[in-house]
Amino acid sequence: MATALVTLIDQDTQVIKARDGSDLQETPRAWAFCDYTIRTDLVFVVPDAAQDERFAANPLVTGEPFIRFYAGAPLIYLQDIRFGALCLLDPQPRRAAEFTLGDRAELGGMADEVVSVIVQHKLTALSAILGYNE
Repeated sequence: MATALVTLIDQDTQVIKARDGSDLQETPRAWAFCDYTIRTDLVFVVPDAAQDERFAANPLVTGEPFIRFYAGAPLIYLQDIRFGALCLLDPQPRRAAEFTLGDRAELGGMADEVVSVIVQHKLTALSAILGYNE
């Protein structure tokens, strides 16, 4: 079953803040595909994790949720703060060409929307703490 996640990455852990199609709540950062995603501004795609030397022995590939396909867009704040990812996982591998440039652009745009929602939520919470009314 295909899965969509919003993850946040800290020094040691990947925390799943939103999910569809998975019960995962967190993983060690060392297992996180999203750790690779946040190293660049680009969408990171792994067509078949079982065939990729970086991930073939990963417990998330060899065990539940049996990730084969991964596509992740970094969550970027203020152009250089990468704190997580919006990602798609699938237990079925895909050919590289199946996730097109248009798909990458769409995933990147959705990641930008996720960042906007997170920032707005934090600003609203801060305003409430400080006693500002909108």
